[in-house]
Amino acid sequence: MSIRPADEEDVRRYIEDRTDRHRFLDHLARQRGILLFAFGADELLGHVFLRRAAAEEAELRAGLPGVPLLQHLWVIEKHRRCGVGTRLVREAETRLHALGHRRVALGVHPGNSGAISFYEALSFTVWREDTLTTFREHVQDDGSTVREEEPCLVFVKRIEPPPSRGRR
Repeated sequence: MSIRPADEEDVRRYIEDRTDRHRFLDHLARQRGILLFAFGADELLGHVFLRRAAAEEAELRAGLPGVPLLQHLWVIEKHRRCGVGTRLVREAETRLHALGHRRVALGVHPGNSGAISFYEALSFTVWREDTLTTFREHVQDDGSTVREEEPCLVFVKRIEPPPSRGRR
């Protein structure tokens, strides 16, 4: 498996879901962060977006100023539970640490127990017990977007430097 930053051409080539395509193209055009793609041969296995721009939610901007967010972690169903998500998160942490960040945050729907367990296994902890109201956009067939409220539990993690590989 290889993991690399994706560009607009990659998004157009590999992302079929119109909402995801719209979201990623917008994030990249506005330089909000880094989109990482995981590949096995020439097949997209999954992705994660490292949002370095300020959070949309005022509570996050005030409570976690300057802390980047991991967003839109997704792994193709047939490759789930094979380490792809873990590798994407670890690569994101490595890149963020190299850019000077020492913490990272993310939001999870409170009903998504599988994702919560996954992030807790990677040493993420709940930032606060109350949910935060966030918004999810959906692109309609006609190209218009609809925003829907979505509750999230916010998790944070201290980013440690990657282990040294020793001398050769």
